[in-house]
Amino acid sequence: MRPISRAVPWAATAAAETTLVWEFTSERDENVYSQGIPMLFPRYNPPEDGLKTLAATDGQKVTLTATGHAGYTPAALTSATLSYAYDGGTTWTRAQVSRQGGEWTATVNHAGAAGKPVTLRTELTDAHGDSVTQTVVRADDVR
Repeated sequence: MRPISRAVPWAATAAAETTLVWEFTSERDENVYSQGIPMLFPRYNPPEDGLKTLAATDGQKVTLTATGHAGYTPAALTSATLSYAYDGGTTWTRAQVSRQGGEWTATVNHAGAAGKPVTLRTELTDAHGDSVTQTVVRADDVR
């Protein structure tokens, strides 16, 4: 496996920067004209208000899932972590993550963080051994 990393600057109303690091194994299938690369893309649903702000409360639930690159369907997730920081990623707090059935849920605590931007780091691995680490600087703001 060889990690691939890419930093993507977004529009001013979105996250300040998103970095993705993928690890996967792929090989060409001579019998297939086009095939997807086994890359995972994290998906999560923080309890934001539509304006990318979160309440300054504890116990907020975030579901963690993954989609695949065009044509690739990820296997079931075997591990998932979510960490968050209010200082752009210098000091991380690891969220408690639980798995029930095939669904992964992280619990984040933002009490006392009103007015601060939230940077998220998500790490996911599927049953094929494909993984992704995504860091989103200023993913949301705490209100």
